[in-house]
Formats: sequence, C-alpha cells, structure tokens
Amino acid sequence: MVAAAAYRLGVALRDQRYGVTHNYVGKRGVTHSEIMAPAAAPHWAHDREALWNTVEAGEFRKDSQLARLIEVGLPMELSADERVTLVRDYVAEEFVAKGMIADFCVRGDPNNPHAHILLTLRALTSSGFGPKERRWNGKSALLEWRCAWAERVNEHLARAGHAARIDHRTLAAQQIELMPERRIGIARARQGFGALPMHLEERIAEQQRIAQANGVTILEDPSVALRALTRQRPAFTHQELVQYLRARTQNAVEFDAVLTAVSQSNELVALGAAGGQDRFTSRDMIEAEKSVLRRTASMASRRGHGVALERQNLIAAQCTLSDAALRAFESVVSEGDAKALAVSGSPKAAILAAASQAWSERGLAVRGVAPSRRAACSLQAVSGAISQSLAACEEEWQAGVELSRDTVLLLDGAHMLGLKQLERVLAVADRARAKAVFVGDFDQLHAARAESPFRDLMRNIPDSVEVPHD
Repeated sequence: MVAAAAYRLGVALRDQRYGVTHNYVGKRGVTHSEIMAPAAAPHWAHDREALWNTVEAGEFRKDSQLARLIEVGLPMELSADERVTLVRDYVAEEFVAKGMIADFCVRGDPNNPHAHILLTLRALTSSGFGPKERRWNGKSALLEWRCAWAERVNEHLARAGHAARIDHRTLAAQQIELMPERRIGIARARQGFGALPMHLEERIAEQQRIAQANGVTILEDPSVALRALTRQRPAFTHQELVQYLRARTQNAVEFDAVLTAVSQSNELVALGAAGGQDRFTSRDMIEAEKSVLRRTASMASRRGHGVALERQNLIAAQCTLSDAALRAFESVVSEGDAKALAVSGSPKAAILAAASQAWSERGLAVRGVAPSRRAACSLQAVSGAISQSLAACEEEWQAGVELSRDTVLLLDGAHMLGLKQLERVLAVADRARAKAVFVGDFDQLHAARAESPFRDLMRNIPDSVEVPHD
C-alpha cells in the first residue's frame, strides 16, 4: 500500500514493513495533492508516510484489501484551481463525512485531467483504525458515489458559467445507441510501440473493436453521434466534433468517412460564430427548445392550481416578506401551471416557505426536486416540501410512476439544468396536468458565461420574477 500511494501521488515514501523507500518523485503530472480526514482524526492521519504505513501494518492476511482507489475524470472547462475545489468538495461530502481518510492527487494532463482518490477502509477510533466498514464495499455505495460525482461536477460547471454537463448513467439509459469505450490505462502514444503486457494488448484490441462498431453505427445514422455529443454540450465547435468522433472511430479512413457523414447530415445545425469559432448543435436540440417553449406557453395559460387572493394576503401577513419577495410569492401561487423565479439570498427561503404553505393549505401536494441530493436536502429544509434529487425522480418517472393532477412540482436549481432535462421535467408535469415552478439562482444566472435554458424559460413565462439580494 505504501508503494501504491507513492506511485499514484508521485512522492517518496519509506516502507516500514519492507525496509525500502519507494521513490516516484520523478513521476510528472501531479499538480496538487493533499490528505483530507475527519475532524477527530489523529495527527498522523495527515502524514502520508505514517498514514499508509499504519494501514499496511493493520492487515495480516495475504489477500487483504488495503485501500480503495477512486478515479475521476475532471472537466477540461474548469481551471486548475476550480478542479481542485471540485475534488475537495466531492471528497469532503462523500467520503470524509462518512469517516474515511482520503489522500488524493490531481493530475493535469492537457487532454485528460483526472484525479486519484485513495481511501481507507476502516473506521477511526480513539486508538486508531477499528473494524472494516463493509457497507463501503457495497454496490449501492458505488452507484451513489457515481451519481454524486455527476451532480457535483454539474454544480461546479454551472457555477463557473459553462453549459457542458456530464451524466453518470449508462449510454443505454441515456438512449444513446453507441457502445461504451474501454478504458485502457496507458497513453495513446504508448499503444503503438513495442511489446505490451497481454492484458493491455487485449484492452487495446477490444477498444479497437468497439471503435469500429461505433464508427459503423454513426455511418449508418449520423444523428446518433450528434444526439450523444449534445448530451454533453448543447452547442459545440468543429474541433470538439472532431475530438468526439476521433475517439469513436478505429482508424483515419473510418474517421474521415464518419466526419464527412456527420458534417453533411441534415441533423447538424449551424448556429453562427461565437468567440471567433463557428458553433453547431443538433436538430434534436432545436426541437427540444421548441418543445420547451410550446409547453411553457400552454401551461402558463392553464388554470386550476391558483391560491385565492384572500389566502395569499393572510399568509403574506404571517410571513415577513420584502416588497420584491411579496411580488414573487404572489406570482408563483397565482393561476398558471408554469412559473419561473430567479432569486438569491435570504428572500428565497421566505418565498418558498410561504408558497409551500399556501399550496398545502389549498390541498395541493408539493413535491420538491433539485439537481443533487445535497440541493434537495436544502430545498426540503427551507420549503418544508418532501424533496428528491432529479436523478431519483427521473428513475421513478421512467418506471411509470406518474405525478397527480393535484401536484405542484417545485424545482430548485433550474439554472443548472440542461435543455433536455428541462424538456423532460416539463413533459412529465404537462402530461399529468400538474403545476411546475422553476426556481433559479439570480446571481449565477446573471454571472453565467453560457446562455442558460432557464433564461429562455424566464423570458417565455409572462409573469416571471427576479429577486436579487436584499
């Protein structure tokens, strides 16, 4: 374990069990490393050499599992500092808060920034490590970590003003008709040289078969590649299209054929130049945008979920609302089944709590939805409405669980959602003839560098309200 830590983190560590020093200081690429531990952890937990020697000394079976390694790809859109902040945020919430010690490093490879996160397996006690926590080895924990990573990355991308998003679900679950790539574990430059270990040769051969199959699929239907690419980024440059297709074709001949097919496809839509580069999207995204605008226009004029004016006045008198917050409250609880609100700071909690009370007293079921589990907990705390992550809600909807007509779907963090996500949420609410209220962050909406679908939603719903900080 000491050797494994030294290798991944690019440091020199003295191995007390074997009496040797593992020196990987010359290993390039590590741009940041640190140890994060629970507040009650002993001082040696922050000493890398002491930490991993203690882990090694605590295991006696020859087949003992010593640690867990989590590898995550980091968004190229984020700066080096933003990537470190992202990893810290994720590690603190998902691992350290549960009692693990995490030793992580960020590798700044230009075309493949990523992080290695080494985790302890035993709970900490006053005298050191206690028994192994078997629940940390469960598949359910792994799936939660995958989902949480996607949520956290998308939060940080939105906060930095980027439209790109990631999805932890399988390609099949995303309805993308491509085969997932095979992770090889060595740089592309090494793949064409000399004799490699058999397991690496097998991985390379398998990846080539997958790339060939994906190339054939895209040649048969170029829209498959466009739908898949716009799941990650709603608008893209020619270079981004080239990078995407090159990774999904076997050789130069297949790549040229696939690029020509996609470039000549009727599904490719030119958006014009931005930032000195031509940008494109897919016809599927254009249709999704039209669908969102049609649904919001139809739902905004629909009646049946409004709170009577007398009840509005009574609840407003009970709650201390500023003039701007009062206007927002009156807007979201009035007639109309599509509402949008951009709000920041303390007014948000007051508005949502008052609105939730008004809907509940009206006999409506308020259901909170947010882009992440963490945001759902915050929404539930301020509004009092039972809240879930969007991923959990979408699983239910795909399984056939429908909303009722008497539901108010309160979606917080709407400024973080992509166009296709907004379309799916609106479709569910519209089909059930429920009310949908979209709440976004005023500050982040106005600071965003990328055009947000939520901004279009605000423009399309007549009585949308913006409430800045007090």
